[in-house]
Amino acid sequence: MITLAQLADAARGDLVPYWPVPLPRVELTGVHVSELEDPTVFLDGGELLLTVGMQLSGGDGPEREEAARAYVARLVKGRVAALGLGLGSGHAMVPDELRAACIEAGMPLLTVPRESPFLAVSRAYWEIVRRGGEAELTALLGLQVALTRAASKGDAEPAIVRELAHALGTWVAYLPDGDAPASCSGRGGPEDAPAGLLDELRREATALRGAGRGATATLQLSCGPAALYPVTDGGRATAYLALGRGGQLAPAERHLFLTASTLLAHRAAGLRRAEEERARSDGMLVALVLAGHDDAARLLARQMDCVLPESVYLAVLDAGPKRGESAIEADALAFELGGLLYVLLPTDAARPRLAPGSRGAWGGPVPLRRVREMVGQVADAAGQAPAGRVVRVGHGLELPADEWAKVLADAGGELLATVRAYLANRGQWEATARDLGVHRNSVRHRIARAAELLGVDLDDPDVAAHLWLALRV
Repeated sequence: MITLAQLADAARGDLVPYWPVPLPRVELTGVHVSELEDPTVFLDGGELLLTVGMQLSGGDGPEREEAARAYVARLVKGRVAALGLGLGSGHAMVPDELRAACIEAGMPLLTVPRESPFLAVSRAYWEIVRRGGEAELTALLGLQVALTRAASKGDAEPAIVRELAHALGTWVAYLPDGDAPASCSGRGGPEDAPAGLLDELRREATALRGAGRGATATLQLSCGPAALYPVTDGGRATAYLALGRGGQLAPAERHLFLTASTLLAHRAAGLRRAEEERARSDGMLVALVLAGHDDAARLLARQMDCVLPESVYLAVLDAGPKRGESAIEADALAFELGGLLYVLLPTDAARPRLAPGSRGAWGGPVPLRRVREMVGQVADAAGQAPAGRVVRVGHGLELPADEWAKVLADAGGELLATVRAYLANRGQWEATARDLGVHRNSVRHRIARAAELLGVDLDDPDVAAHLWLALRV
């Protein structure tokens, strides 16, 4: 914004302060020339008004004084920023009446010398505008370059957020859809962001998504006003970008914000395409293994810079839960077919890592070449699994019964004794309850807890046989 003092300095003697001196910090929106008694109908406010004072000529002293007072009052009401009187054509010097009226109303008063045209003042103003526009453009380009460079980094989202927060001078947060991590930064860096900000913003973003709204939302958070803007990808809101400020953004700020939004949307689209491509590649590997072509799968994996494990767990789950919803680990390989999700998981744990609430079945560990032998039985068990349960399928393989016995013993309480009695009575609730001296509902509760703890179906003959032998020792 251009100030009155800046213009007087840039005009180099073509605009001279008269009252007050030095000039106060008054911001200008333009320079206007008029000899009308009421020029404010043609003004927006904030202008420096230049006049030779023809409307103040004539009449006696009291009339001139009243005319000057009324004239200045109209300018103040019209939000004119300052008055410049051109000397020579109408007045050789500033009339006392005008000076007094300006002092009374608090209107800054300047003069334009006889030899200086009004055009010189206007040129000085627009020269400042031009220089300021070039400086703003240079700064804007520099900030846009910084945002673009941030987008090329490995941590693109946090880097873009940091640059945008620094440029806008307020905190900025990015809240992507799904399980992708959110990013937040204050103007001085991530540590400068308000405490608890992301938790508040997540709740607001969840509410907006639940309502199906993709429009901008203005909020009042505990740390002050904020605005949430949807980041769209092909017409769909995929994330929200939040700013610690309410109201409209300035034009340059809008350019920066749109640049950041576009970069984040392209980044999200690129990650989604990469994930889709990875899922297709994983699916080809799993399909080859399920069909018994493990050698071809290993060859393809080498071409994809991927290493297939020597042994795996096989899980068959409902196709509803997908990788993006944390149903399976990131290092698992999955293939969807016929409403089921076939998953090969690494054997670096005693059992496969699956999300709570998944429904299906699993078996293994088995060598990769033997996966084909167990696919049918695991898939059949998955179709019959209770809701929210993943059952274990033995398929004649060596089951970790000793590990199960240790888990039951470590669980404490009556769990181990209850499972032993349950297996000894061949799954009969009443007989087990009599042996233990408890109600049958207590037995049901304990057996359900044991099955959940072990991740197996205790009524599965293979599971029951192996566990019974381990518990008899």
